[in-house]
Amino acid sequence: SANADNMINKALSTSETLLVLDNAETFLDAAVDASRIADAIDGFGSRPNVAILLTTRTTVLPPNLEWTRVRVPALEEDAACEAFKLFYTPSVENSVLIKLLSANEWSPQDLVDAWDRQRIVLLDAGDGKIRSIAITIETSLNSPSVVKLGDTIYHLLQIIAFLPQGISKKRLSAIFPGVSDIESCADALCRQSLAYLNGKFITLLAPIRLYVSERYNVQTSDNPLLKKVRQYYAAHVDEKEIVYQDDVNMEHVFAHWVVDPEYMVYVLRLIYKFVYALFSYRPRPVSLRRVISALDPDESCQSVSCIDSFKIFTFSQLPRRLQVSLEKGTSLFAISVLLRWIGQIKESEEITAEARTVLLETGRQGRVRLIFFDCVIALIYIEQGNFQVAERLLQSTSKRLSTMFRPQRDLKDSLRYGLALVRTSKGEPGASEDILKALSIFRRAGDPEAISDVYYDAGYAEFHDGRIDIAKKYFKEARARVDETSTEDFVLSLLGLADVADHEGDHSEAKGLRARALASVQRISDRTVPFANRATAILAGYLAMDGHIEQARELIVPAVANATKQPAQSIVVCKYLAGMIELIDGDFDKAQNYFQEAVEECVSMGEFNFRARSERALGEVAVIKGDLAMAKKHFEATTELCKTMGIPRKCLYRDFACYIPNETFDGWEQYQDDMLQT
Repeated sequence: SANADNMINKALSTSETLLVLDNAETFLDAAVDASRIADAIDGFGSRPNVAILLTTRTTVLPPNLEWTRVRVPALEEDAACEAFKLFYTPSVENSVLIKLLSANEWSPQDLVDAWDRQRIVLLDAGDGKIRSIAITIETSLNSPSVVKLGDTIYHLLQIIAFLPQGISKKRLSAIFPGVSDIESCADALCRQSLAYLNGKFITLLAPIRLYVSERYNVQTSDNPLLKKVRQYYAAHVDEKEIVYQDDVNMEHVFAHWVVDPEYMVYVLRLIYKFVYALFSYRPRPVSLRRVISALDPDESCQSVSCIDSFKIFTFSQLPRRLQVSLEKGTSLFAISVLLRWIGQIKESEEITAEARTVLLETGRQGRVRLIFFDCVIALIYIEQGNFQVAERLLQSTSKRLSTMFRPQRDLKDSLRYGLALVRTSKGEPGASEDILKALSIFRRAGDPEAISDVYYDAGYAEFHDGRIDIAKKYFKEARARVDETSTEDFVLSLLGLADVADHEGDHSEAKGLRARALASVQRISDRTVPFANRATAILAGYLAMDGHIEQARELIVPAVANATKQPAQSIVVCKYLAGMIELIDGDFDKAQNYFQEAVEECVSMGEFNFRARSERALGEVAVIKGDLAMAKKHFEATTELCKTMGIPRKCLYRDFACYIPNETFDGWEQYQDDMLQT
């Protein structure tokens, strides 16, 4: 009104004034009078004694003033913790909270449970927008620009609150096909400060997420958009890019979906594929075990229709209860394999025992799957250098398979493949023939990347046996099966061909092949991908061998930093090669630190190969420093690790040449020849 305008103008004319307009998108985006509001703000800002501070997430600002934009992103977790510590200085152990819990005989879990029941009350501290976040949120939810978009905008807000990462802005239309106004709804939520763009995802601040979850998401399953989210993640469960970006969302969706008796079998199969995708693309712990372990197969029988029951009896399908048990055990086994790969050995063994119990209850099909998973575990042992244990497991599994009626050929070939890899690692000749028998498995499956892997393994078996021409042929076959979009297999084939070129004396060709491999690796946008860091470290190691120390350091330092962000075997390779680069350059203190860190990582991950190599390298450093007693101790540790692995000492480096200390570091040779005098 005119009276209100006069009162404001009079107040602004009295002195220098900072006018703060909080949550400005609430009125800048008003459905009515938007132009009058913008004109009023222009008028206030035109006064020489007035400065205006807007807090807003909208990009639409009154046009006639000169604005300076200051972006204020949400705090990273570490920064938030630091900010909290600035205000709360006592140690947690001596805090008032701990004392109150003790005095009232509460456990920390009691506190968590009470918080879950009462936390939303904190959002409603009193009357009016100033004191109540709840009223502020409801005011925005009832804004005309929100209301006019109908139920879809509320459903979208509920979905964003439900998904831990929020929803991908780029893939909104792909996730919600047929929802014509989905982009408009997302934009409106951001303009109203109900949501905001955090990187590639539209998400919510914690108080808004909490409020929406408590007040509106009680019956999430009734949300019509949830079905589309489920369908999208199910369709892309093993797609590399989606798993890279949406892995936390996918895990959350599957965990809530799998408890539905009607979809139990289907979602358990999705979980198996998802865990396998994590293993391949983004190895990390998962929290799915508890929900899977709690599934009751008998509950799924309540959703079996008469037609399904007829199929079970007529076509010899497994009863629904056994189907659930079979997929439950399979999913648990997949989780145990993932955890073993990232070094969580104790938890992995616990889940393995549970999975075995569940699968054995399902009869022959469960026993067949146990054979497959034992083969997978053996391959992980091989990757970690635990060849002796892998061999025993493969042999015992082969015996179990031989007692089965009509054993599957693929399982036979898989076990033979694993045993051939062990033979190669032990230096036994002629293993490539059995390795190549695995080709039939992957040809039937139509998996070109796996076929490339088999040729690569056969190539190195022949290379280390001295049959260089055959090795070269297999490496070329590996490269021919994939293009540059299959980065890992393409790069490995190039590395194999580069080693062949070096052996043939064509060092220029070898350097060119490795340069091409490096260019391919550097196109991987997500630098936390384990292979990206492992391959970068390997190529840095070769650069150091060629005398390009600074270029090698430029590659290895970020590779080590990035590898620490994901619990995977790549951190071991990166730290070992970082040590090798410093060893070549003569900075023995730095090298020693890296090798010691590599040993510690190996112990926690259950890795033997690089542990033995790191112990040998530490021995070389000790020789250079004149501490021959310490050198002997490290070389003895290397020898014991070789015995544990089940390989002769001469086979410790049947791998990339960049893993081998050059001939100037001869302490290990002296030790083996009993020439190291202490």
